[in-house]
Amino acid sequence: MCRSIRLPYFFFTLQGISMMGSRMTSIAIGIRLFHETGQATPLLLLPLFNELPLLFFGSWIGIAADRLKRKTAIIAGDTGQAVCTALLVFCLVSEHFPLWPIYGIAALQGLFMALQSSATSAVIPLMVRDDELDRVNSMKELLFPLAGVIAPSLTGMLYEPYGIAGILVVDLTTFLIGTGVIAFLPLPEMKRDEPQQEENRLWSEAVQGYRFLWKQKPLLHLFLYFGWWNFILNGPLELAIPYFLQRTGGTDTLSVLLAAMNAGALTGAAAAVWWGHFRYKIRFIFAGSILTSSMFVLLGMSRHTGMMGAALFLLMLPLAMTGALFHSILQRKTPLALQGRVFAAYGQLCAVMAPLSFLVTGPLADRWLETPLPMEKQPWLRMLIGYGAGSWIGFIFVVSGFLLLAGALWTLSSREVRRLDAETAEINS
Repeated sequence: MCRSIRLPYFFFTLQGISMMGSRMTSIAIGIRLFHETGQATPLLLLPLFNELPLLFFGSWIGIAADRLKRKTAIIAGDTGQAVCTALLVFCLVSEHFPLWPIYGIAALQGLFMALQSSATSAVIPLMVRDDELDRVNSMKELLFPLAGVIAPSLTGMLYEPYGIAGILVVDLTTFLIGTGVIAFLPLPEMKRDEPQQEENRLWSEAVQGYRFLWKQKPLLHLFLYFGWWNFILNGPLELAIPYFLQRTGGTDTLSVLLAAMNAGALTGAAAAVWWGHFRYKIRFIFAGSILTSSMFVLLGMSRHTGMMGAALFLLMLPLAMTGALFHSILQRKTPLALQGRVFAAYGQLCAVMAPLSFLVTGPLADRWLETPLPMEKQPWLRMLIGYGAGSWIGFIFVVSGFLLLAGALWTLSSREVRRLDAETAEINS
């Protein structure tokens, strides 16, 4: 089994190149949809439909990730996402594009995203030793904010002169570079001594991930917390583009704030990579959650670009580290042959909350809050979140911060969850 530290560095560098192009296209699609519709709900429905395949088919996606070779699953996931992205852009450049075909393509894209994500998480323990998992998982979490720092600037430069079609060309080029080279990498594979399961046992095999989690109650408690975490973060953070556009009124400032947002996550992930190994993971996870929740409140109250940028930076700072440490805990406690299904189950549990977040947040921002909470009759609201465009999204950010804090404190009150710190410390001592 190959456990060279150079392999994961090279592998994630290639994944990062491909992800940068994907982030550029995602930002361009968001700008296009918001300008065409003038509402947040259509924008939020795209990530909603991305989550639906994982929600309904997560167990079978996990079986595919475990039965296929890890490399095959990763390449299939990347290729499917690239094809779906091209179809999305083709629909959006049409003069009068219908929304429902776009959502159908987004759902198919989500299927490939789930396969690629589960296989990638499952291949990491095969590449490195246990004491390197924190660093390598942090490296994996580093990719998204790193691409996010570069992508907004490149999108801002290319969107006006070349449009969304020009950005798609960049996306497909980065895909060919990243995925094409991965096809020739010697990714390690686990031994498969057991014969393939009979067809009539497919359902039993599909629920093995959940059976494992049910027996591991501390992990199940963390799963529930991260499901809540996904509910609080997904919908409100998707309101970032309309919020910044309404508060600042310009795409130039939007690019700066999105860059600050991703720079915070990038700095946190880079710090986690530099730190390398965390002895007490639970403490770091919940300290980061408290920082994120407080910055959510500050962001919703901010009315100036500088304060919004600072709040965004600190809000995103612990997110990559939090995700990396949770993945390390999960990888240490899950058998290799079950990891594809367990990570798919984790995604499936979170996907229950994420679509609810998208469904609630969009209408909440567009119309629901204005009736029960009229601004002119609530002076305390005007003092808290200001008045005018973007105020109600700011109110959503404030409430989200308090809800995230409540979930973190409730989960930390579990003695079984707190014991995970002592158990991981004993393993690594």
